[in-house]
Amino acid sequence: MMTWTFYLNVTNDTDRDLELVESQLHWGYWNTDGEEDKKPQSIKAGETIQAVGAKSAFGPNGYEFSCSWKDKNNTTQAPYGVVSLYVNVPYNDPNEARCLANGYFEVAEWKDIPHDGHNFVRNIRISNKMDKLKQKETRNNLFTDWSKIKTLNEIEDVREIDLNQSIPSGVHFEKMPLFRTPLFNISKKLWDGVNDLEFDSLYLKQREAQQYFSVEVNCLRGDASKIETVTKKGKITVIDEYGLSTASKVVEEKVCTIETAFKFTEKVSVSDEKVVKASVAQELQAELKAKFNILNAVTKEQHQTEKKSKTRVFEAPSDKDIDVVPWIFSKMILLYRTDNHNITTLIGASEWDYAVLHRTHVYDVMDNAKKKVPTGGAY
Repeated sequence: MMTWTFYLNVTNDTDRDLELVESQLHWGYWNTDGEEDKKPQSIKAGETIQAVGAKSAFGPNGYEFSCSWKDKNNTTQAPYGVVSLYVNVPYNDPNEARCLANGYFEVAEWKDIPHDGHNFVRNIRISNKMDKLKQKETRNNLFTDWSKIKTLNEIEDVREIDLNQSIPSGVHFEKMPLFRTPLFNISKKLWDGVNDLEFDSLYLKQREAQQYFSVEVNCLRGDASKIETVTKKGKITVIDEYGLSTASKVVEEKVCTIETAFKFTEKVSVSDEKVVKASVAQELQAELKAKFNILNAVTKEQHQTEKKSKTRVFEAPSDKDIDVVPWIFSKMILLYRTDNHNITTLIGASEWDYAVLHRTHVYDVMDNAKKKVPTGGAY
């Protein structure tokens, strides 16, 4: 009679070695790599090996065994989980085999064995679900990708900036990031006030996150929809405005608004647990309001914003027409998480327009939006 065999090849796609923690042989012989009595093997991180093999003894007895692996972790690391294998290929009854994973482990490419047959080779790939979550493409755009945001000029107090100096000499209508504030690092005691849809419990945040931080980014765009053309010798009166607070806009479709991301609470519930959570959320809100001088719209408070306006008159020269272009300044408040793998992900974002300043440009702006044209007009 020909010997019956089973072999399992394992690819360890995690960042930790997988240690063999249990193996039991009920019938047959260990036969890893075709070597009789060679027991199941541990699997190093990133390695593909034949982790276990078994064969029947001569005669009608088949083979039956089980084994399991866990990740090798030190005392400061939480375990990922356990992967277990059970195989039974008896002489008469139907075959049985299962490969299971718990915790953060995920097993790919496993195929059950049929009820009949005697010789099998199976291949599996073991990964950490959290890695997949972290490596998922975030598609952050130019204005929210942290690797780009962190390169912007850092301005300690954006309210001291002369916005007139930020308007470019040429006209174009794409939004431009101008500068950012220093990072506002959210202290661990306030993490429960952060609504992280992926790490959705305080336990997961404390286990998987290194840091939550927020930053304000100031941007500028020309408003093509509100350009006014003034013909030769004509005049136009416009109003420059500071301290606008338009409705919050969502910057990224894939993330929460800041309102949602920071768990803004209107009323405190009576249950003790919810009172504690609400007070954490309210403390975080108070810190953010102090830091970014915003969030009146977010918290639906009816405070009067510092609204200032200035009426200006532009007059076209006698020999040419001019365009008067409104330049809109906006601020984005962005919330990021940096996880234990040093991957920084945007998890909340909103944008407010806060100023409109007008400039005159030589006529033909609309036809030559990408062409540099000089700006004019007194501040």
